[in-house]
Amino acid sequence: MTAKELAEKLHEIARAGTLAAARHLAPELQPLVDAYNAGEINLAELRERAADVFAANEARIDFIVKTQRRMAQSLGQLAAQTPGQVARYPAWRLVRGGTRMVPRNDWLRRWVAAGSATGWQGACRDDFVALKSSPIWAALGQGAGGFKDAIGNPFPPFAFGSGMTWERVSRAECDALGLVEEEADNG
Repeated sequence: MTAKELAEKLHEIARAGTLAAARHLAPELQPLVDAYNAGEINLAELRERAADVFAANEARIDFIVKTQRRMAQSLGQLAAQTPGQVARYPAWRLVRGGTRMVPRNDWLRRWVAAGSATGWQGACRDDFVALKSSPIWAALGQGAGGFKDAIGNPFPPFAFGSGMTWERVSRAECDALGLVEEEADNG
């Protein structure tokens, strides 16, 4: 990924987060804007009431910002990869990146659905490991299997509020899992 492509994707992520926050708050802000436009409230009152709306929705806005930040971090990981690093660490392992009060227990079902949808190309059936080039990452992000909380990313986060991320997997482990030979056969 070039610096320009990274900058464009980061801008797209920021814009999507801003739009998500605006869509979430629009139903509550619209009556205020209408009242201001009709001359029923002045600008100071509009600002005060809008601040109350934002304060009441702070948790939702924080959630959107955190999701956007995780997306940007994953893009940074992808952009920072050199061919040498990919050769030494050709795969990712899907792991929990943080604690959750109630962690989802559906990641095995998600993995199996994504693997089945992609014919397990470059992916392990017995472990959450797949080559960086495997289509399983895109399938996870697209919600293969009908998961409606998928974000659409071929990188973490794959689903809203999941806490799942990835870590690098060495060539030696990929070889032991049989992924390196598959990479050579497909490349």
